Amino acid sequence: MKPDRPARRWRLRRDAATTSARAGGRRAIRRGRRGLRAVAPYALVAGVVVVASVAVWALLGSALLGVRTVSVRGERTVTAEQVARAAAIPVGTPLARLDTAAAAARVGALPAVASVQVRRAWPNTVVVSIAERSAVAVAARGKQFVLLDASGFPFRTVSARPAGLPLIQVKKPSAGDPATRAALAVATALTKPLREVATAVVANSPQRVEVRLADDRVVFWGTAADSPRKATIATALLEESGKRIDVSAPDVVTVR
Repeated sequence: MKPDRPARRWRLRRDAATTSARAGGRRAIRRGRRGLRAVAPYALVAGVVVVASVAVWALLGSALLGVRTVSVRGERTVTAEQVARAAAIPVGTPLARLDTAAAAARVGALPAVASVQVRRAWPNTVVVSIAERSAVAVAARGKQFVLLDASGFPFRTVSARPAGLPLIQVKKPSAGDPATRAALAVATALTKPLREVATAVVANSPQRVEVRLADDRVVFWGTAADSPRKATIATALLEESGKRIDVSAPDVVTVR
């Protein structure tokens, strides 16, 4: 019997075709992988751009991170409502776009506010922290009284003179007035016994300051220089019988 040669040749051809198909598949896979590797950087960049765009939108254009609450801290005589109204921060303003310096300037325009800080408290709050001015003296203004801070700034008008605050008398009380500053320096240097009997600190000029006492006596102070020492000397002389105590030259004191 002759061997079945055609059958063997067919099997060889079929094996060769299978091997060729497998090789082609592997080449296609390799080409696909190379294509993916080539596309991957672009896909990554596109993803980053999308994420960044969403983040920018959320920060700058969305109400998700917008102002919902204005929290006021440090208020004493002004109200939180007054401070928030002065800040003028619209609800819904994106926190990232909030001009904190401008808001602080608006609040700082309130006469009673000495300093202010505005900051963001993510995700939806603005915190306004203020420090109010403290009165160290009062000045008469017609039938009313104006409170002055240590710089001489008049920040509030009241109808009655507050107890415990010295009254200063100057031509025009203001922070830039030398006579006002001299009177305040003397007023803040007064000892407790002097404050209890003083009715006014009068400054016709920075060089001519005097303290008027309740029993019609006068302490002539001169300038505001060396005020703590002058106050100590004047206190020691309160028991003297003279109507005028002159401490303008602390080394040469006179009582008349």
